[in-house]
Amino acid sequence: MHWLAGILAVLAAAQTTVYLGTPFLPVGDGTLAIARHCLIQRNESGDFEFLSANAVWRGKQLKVLLEHVRLANYNRQLINWKLDDKMYQDFVLSPVIAGDTNEQLDWRRPLREEFYLRTRHESSPEDAAKIVMKHLRERVTIATLPNPPQDVPGIWLKQITDATGFEIIYVAALRSVGVPARLDSNNHAEFWDGNKWQTAPAPSVTK
Repeated sequence: MHWLAGILAVLAAAQTTVYLGTPFLPVGDGTLAIARHCLIQRNESGDFEFLSANAVWRGKQLKVLLEHVRLANYNRQLINWKLDDKMYQDFVLSPVIAGDTNEQLDWRRPLREEFYLRTRHESSPEDAAKIVMKHLRERVTIATLPNPPQDVPGIWLKQITDATGFEIIYVAALRSVGVPARLDSNNHAEFWDGNKWQTAPAPSVTK
């Protein structure tokens, strides 16, 4: 019986390593396969496959991908408006905003923690967008600077950017609370109000 206990202990240790260690490894075919079979809940599988199909994840930490899947899915169950799967996956779940090859994607948790409690009682994307804009403008300074941060994590860390960077983090903040958002052809934030795309409430860039 001692040998059986030893085998079970080894298997338990291996399982713990998979669950705790794999998320910190880079995204690749191997880690995606492990996540698919060991780390993803059944109701998350569609979102996981949607995100992991994007080559932007290759080499990035698996934990970030998993975090987007889980937090966005959880938030979707809480918001007071309905989204079809395509709108949700393209403009809420996806962390890709500007489409740059070096875009930093690790932003959902800090933004959701900052904005969700402020918008949780709102009944429409438009009402939530107004609150997001107001609070984001209070937190992030818009200034004319040489080489300002324009990736979402960098902007949030330094709390300052230029007008272009503000529109990018604006989209991220909206997505973090379940409001479908994107940059329009002029790189201004816009959101889906349930029927159409409309320009997001504008911040004052002069303050």
